[in-house]
This record gives sequence, C-alpha cells and structure tokens, in this order.
Amino acid sequence: MGPRPLWDREAALLLRDHTMVRDMAERILGNAVMYTIGCMEHPEVHLGVGKLVDIGVHQLILDTPVWWSLCEVYNQGRYKHHAPFIERRSDGLCLRTADFLKSIGFEVDEELWAIDGTDCSPCDNKVPDSH
Repeated sequence: MGPRPLWDREAALLLRDHTMVRDMAERILGNAVMYTIGCMEHPEVHLGVGKLVDIGVHQLILDTPVWWSLCEVYNQGRYKHHAPFIERRSDGLCLRTADFLKSIGFEVDEELWAIDGTDCSPCDNKVPDSH
C-alpha cells in the first residue's frame, strides 16, 4: 500500500484532539467516511450516528477542504450541512444506520456502532440537505 497523506492527516488530527490510539482513530475515521458517503448518496434515507463515530464525522467537517471535496464527489457538488438535534435519539437509529451501510456494501465496524447502540445523534431534517 502506497502513501496515504490525506488519511494520515485526518488520523493525526483525531489523535491530536482526542485521547485514543492510532488503530482506534483509523477505525473511527473509516466508519465516519462510510457514514458520510451513505448520507450524501442516499439523502432519502434517515441516518444517524453514535457519539464515537461522530467524532470522525466532525473531524471531516472541520477540515473544510476535505469536507468540500466529499461534497463535490458524493453530494453532486452541493454542500452538505451539519445541523444536529440537541437531544439524542434512543430509538435504534444508530444500529439501523449501520445495517443500512452494510446493505449498500460497506464493511462497518460492528463494535464501534454497537458501543453507542441506540444512543444516536441525528440531524434536523428541517435543514435542507443536512445529515
């Protein structure tokens, strides 16, 4: 496998801001990318993420050139807003999201999604094109 400067940068940023080992940072980042692509390519499906994977989603959003590139490629060039609800949901949306991501071909990290289980932080569907 060749150099992965962008991947390494995002993992390093996670390690800079959160107490975790490199393996965990990469697991979180990988699942955050899967979730983000799933949200962008399937806006008709209501998805939500748990606290742990959400750390990676926020990392992608904060590195705005990376976020914009994801929007360009996977969201038809439209900006994907991030508009979280204040209250978390506990109705199993997080686990249903992992199941949906598996159904579209992603190999999710079951353990990361199970940690939060039903505790999910969905976004407000009243905000246009938000995840």
